Amino acid sequence: MRRLTNKNDFLYALVSVLFTILTNQTVYQGVKLINLRYPAWDIAMPIDYTFKTVPWTISIYVGAYIIWFVSYFVIAMQDDRKQSERFFSAVLVSRPILLFIFLVIPTTANLRQEVTGTGIWNWMLSFIYTADSPAVNYFPSLHCMASWFCVIGVRGKKEFPLWWRIASYLLAFAVFVSVITTRQHVLIDIPGGIVFAELCYAISDFEGVQRFYTRISTWIMVHICRRPGLEG
Repeated sequence: MRRLTNKNDFLYALVSVLFTILTNQTVYQGVKLINLRYPAWDIAMPIDYTFKTVPWTISIYVGAYIIWFVSYFVIAMQDDRKQSERFFSAVLVSRPILLFIFLVIPTTANLRQEVTGTGIWNWMLSFIYTADSPAVNYFPSLHCMASWFCVIGVRGKKEFPLWWRIASYLLAFAVFVSVITTRQHVLIDIPGGIVFAELCYAISDFEGVQRFYTRISTWIMVHICRRPGLEG
């Protein structure tokens, strides 16, 4: 792992994560604005109506943002810069793919129940329902895709401690459960998120895709962060 005391490496990791957050929110919010006028396809299946709402799991659903930030930052700090760039290339590739899917096939599910209880978890659940309405981007799940990227980024790499690699799987599984128990997604969204994450990672193996991301990150480092360049 690269040292946090190296300003160039720290900035590179921070830029990579913040750029990922920016592109994610651009797709997420942009699609909701564009698709407001179009009907969404309800993809709920009978099994989805059997799951119960578990308000406290909204803490996992919301906490996923912290998990992604930390995980992506650690992945960006790995010794092999080429592997780091491949990872973030995959994340970048996923954005136009998601944008296309969400615009062409807007999806939703009428599973949310009225929140009548009291307490912080019920309040948070009600807040998320309000902030995330109308939901027209169910499939594939951004939550599931982003969480599976955390697994892909450390999978099979001994540079990362075994406990961290195992934790990545466990945290991804926890997020998968939370998207169901908060009624924010349906069951098919989980394998959908995994498959699309793997597909984007496979696409990122092409040198041209990695080169494109490298140019973007280098431009940001040089022209915005005012750094002379990156160490290999």
